Amino acid sequence: MKYFALFFLFGSVIAYCVWKQMEPIEKVKSKILLQNAKEDPGIKWHDSLYKHLPKGIDTSIVVNDSKENPFKFAQYVKLVFNHKAIIFRDKKVWRLHRLTEDSQDSLQKDDYAVASRERWDAWRYPDTITSWKVKLEDIANTLAQADHILVLKAKHKMIITRKGKVVKTFNIDMGFNPIGNKVKEGDGKTPEGIYNVDHKYIRRDKFYKSFLISYPDANDKSIAKQRGVKAGYGVSIHGTTPAKVNAKDWTAGCIALQNKDIDTLFKYIASGTVIEIRK
Repeated sequence: MKYFALFFLFGSVIAYCVWKQMEPIEKVKSKILLQNAKEDPGIKWHDSLYKHLPKGIDTSIVVNDSKENPFKFAQYVKLVFNHKAIIFRDKKVWRLHRLTEDSQDSLQKDDYAVASRERWDAWRYPDTITSWKVKLEDIANTLAQADHILVLKAKHKMIITRKGKVVKTFNIDMGFNPIGNKVKEGDGKTPEGIYNVDHKYIRRDKFYKSFLISYPDANDKSIAKQRGVKAGYGVSIHGTTPAKVNAKDWTAGCIALQNKDIDTLFKYIASGTVIEIRK
């Protein structure tokens, strides 16, 4: 019995030592698996998926890469599905952004790049979707988005269109001094001109959700400089606070939608879409 106890103790010590030696190996394996998941996430494209494309998906859209090389649907759908690239709207053009270190280095050099937030987020947070149906629906929804926003200030209307056809119309509120073009910071006016919407994001404050508008542009800055004033910044499309649900033209120069309407706008509009604001 004495020898058995010693043998058991000796065996336990050996087993413990072996386990301690193996523990770092398991941790290393875990790290490798996580890294592989980041580098090669989710499920992969197979040509059999062409038979399962969502009904009505617009496969006629051609996208251009940063070097203006055109990509047809059959070329870019594999890259997007496999999380090797995303497509985004650059005003009137659909573009392909490859998720590589080189492309991110290029993006880092331009703080005002179109759809920069979407492109950074796609790089930082790899797609780990495991349902091919969900992936295909995501791609179909992106390709179905509207391509133009028209704001008619005098009518308090926002009209979004796709290929010239009206998709949705919304009632809007504007700055507390809405008549006329925005010239300076604090004038309470909503700017007029052609811009693009960018930085589509969910807010942490009472304004719910936002699209940042690319005001001021070079012309706005030039006019402000000539007049010796500041052009202002931070003009956006955003939601409505509970206290302002029934108010009219209450913003500091932004365009406000009811929260249910901005939810709809988020569905149909991508960062980089043109917004035309008329009198």
